[in-house]
Amino acid sequence: MKFVTIPESSSDFVPLQRLPLIQRNPVGQPRYYWNERRPDLRYSSITSILSATQSEATKMALRRWKAKILAEGGDPDETRDQAAKRGSQIHDWFEQFLNRESPEIPEHIAPWCENIIKAPLWKHLDHVVCTEHQVCSDEGLVPFAGTLDALVKLNGEFCLLDLKTKAPGKAKPTKQISDEAMTQMQAYRLCLAENYGIQVQRFIALYAFPDQPAFPVAAAGAELSRHETHWTQRITAFSMLNP
Repeated sequence: MKFVTIPESSSDFVPLQRLPLIQRNPVGQPRYYWNERRPDLRYSSITSILSATQSEATKMALRRWKAKILAEGGDPDETRDQAAKRGSQIHDWFEQFLNRESPEIPEHIAPWCENIIKAPLWKHLDHVVCTEHQVCSDEGLVPFAGTLDALVKLNGEFCLLDLKTKAPGKAKPTKQISDEAMTQMQAYRLCLAENYGIQVQRFIALYAFPDQPAFPVAAAGAELSRHETHWTQRITAFSMLNP
């Protein structure tokens, strides 16, 4: 398949300096980060914060999913782990794709990758600022950190881009699911403003399917305030769970 053209880096663009963050993944415990500049703090992972503060509706949906897998004779843990491994492989390819490395597409993830390549949003891409970049915040109730998929310039605006991979036969995301992705990007948005003074003006969660076109969910303008409220609620709830 012919690759779309990802714009080259501008000669006057200064890459974002990497932060001295170290990711920790203790067995059986939530992920967290250390910051070498602030060794006195332990930064909770953004994804761990979201997981710990899920709504009852989200928990119920997860229980229904597990029950369905069991009823079909499957193992929910094995299904989840396989999906996570596949998602990681697609993300690895996606990072190379955005960085103009023209990666080969492994056969077992080709349907997802080919639908990503066909996504119309690449026509509006000006510049890839960074990919798989660690960011952090320690100005609020709880120090937190995470790794964003990509920060890009899209039609002249800073845009956070988050790739989500879905299994065959899955429907497009509900508002509840996409709002969770937007809340995650709001956390990254706060970190980028705190770390680099970058004001992100748009979010795009790109849902990649193997059996239908990639589906973007976007937020901008006044919608960002709504997701900022969502993140504030989640971080407040997390602080109460972890006084």
